[in-house]
Amino acid sequence: MSASPSSASAALLAHARPAPATAPDDGTRPAGSDDPTPPTPTPTSTSTPTSTPPTDAGPADLRLVRAVDVAADPQLFGEFLDHVQALEEEVLMESIGLPELVTTAAERRAGWESDPHHRRDLALAVGGDACLGCAIVVAPLRDNLDSADVAVDVLPGLVPETAAAVDDLLWSHVDAVVAAAGRTVLYADEQHPDHPDDNCSATALGTPGARPGDGVEPGGARLDPDRGPNGTRPLRRLAPGHGALFADDPAVLRLESRGFRLVQIERFAVLPVGDVPAPEVPAGLRAHSWVGDAPAHLLDALTHLLTVFEATIPVGEADFEPVVYTPERVRDEDRLNRARGITAYGTVLLRADDGAPLGVTVFRVGDGREFGFQEYTVTVPEARGRGYAVLIKRLNAGHLRASAPEVERVYTWNAAENAPMLAINDRVGFRTLGMTGIWQRGGR
Repeated sequence: MSASPSSASAALLAHARPAPATAPDDGTRPAGSDDPTPPTPTPTSTSTPTSTPPTDAGPADLRLVRAVDVAADPQLFGEFLDHVQALEEEVLMESIGLPELVTTAAERRAGWESDPHHRRDLALAVGGDACLGCAIVVAPLRDNLDSADVAVDVLPGLVPETAAAVDDLLWSHVDAVVAAAGRTVLYADEQHPDHPDDNCSATALGTPGARPGDGVEPGGARLDPDRGPNGTRPLRRLAPGHGALFADDPAVLRLESRGFRLVQIERFAVLPVGDVPAPEVPAGLRAHSWVGDAPAHLLDALTHLLTVFEATIPVGEADFEPVVYTPERVRDEDRLNRARGITAYGTVLLRADDGAPLGVTVFRVGDGREFGFQEYTVTVPEARGRGYAVLIKRLNAGHLRASAPEVERVYTWNAAENAPMLAINDRVGFRTLGMTGIWQRGGR
């Protein structure tokens, strides 16, 4: 697939910096901090991303436009974020055929302006007037203070020399940003619609009785330990039962060339909401569902459950430290969701006699969207193995149907080693779409 780059306005291009980019003072812009002194104003005529012929811009033609340099101008910042969205849509279409999963320009603006827990940096690579790639850095401010999530997206279909130059420019910018911010552990991810069959083995899908590492497909075919079925393609593996990716996949090769190592594989799945049966709440339990902000009377319960979620969710071989939730943090997330135009649909399961929290699940849906995301599901350790996670997911699907009947599907990602949750999602009705690789650079 060959995508056409979008054209930036003259006003936006006036802020472009020649390559190599100069590192920002601190690498990033904290949410709520004062904007730096803007450059000399230029006319603020803006343009919506439009198709132009593919560019043959070479390395000498490439420049960077940084969000921090245009954020003080609402129109220019809006155009900048529109270009980032358009680029990410092209990349998602090329990789998994689902451009709808992109973070919208409005959602990204809200994160930039309203998120007290993260610091962000964004940059566009331009050649001539064409937007050819983008770089994103998101650094936590209250936990994992040595880390940052990073992404570099290059417009599909560029000639190889141009694509490599864009990639080099954007990674150079990322490296400068994270170095200036003192972040030494980087995380990145990439999507795979095709994947080795052992990701769909009994072990990876959580089928009871499977033995991690037995290397046997449900149909009885034995997998080569180093290659996929029939020895056709080399594999990049983690621990037994943690899944595999094709080692010759271009996305895998790109991240490995930048010094990243694979630390986790996740299964990517979708739930047709209308297919989920409506359950009854068993005796001795009660369920409470809500829309929007977390109910005040459940705030302490949700704070506890989210902290349990962070402490018990599998992280593969990553160095990620669990987040400890407080009521204030839950309220911060409520405010950020409102700013981003995202509505939460949640269901909590409580013990009937004393109201003790047993589990929770939450879907989140953006304004005007026909789909949502499964944000988290957790039951407290002492209540696991009783079917409560399946129960609350089904209850919440019914809650979503009743509250937002236009929402047809929910997407989720789960660690390939998390056999219990994969089995739960299979029972609820989630259908596998592909795999996601989680990558780390630095750390132990």
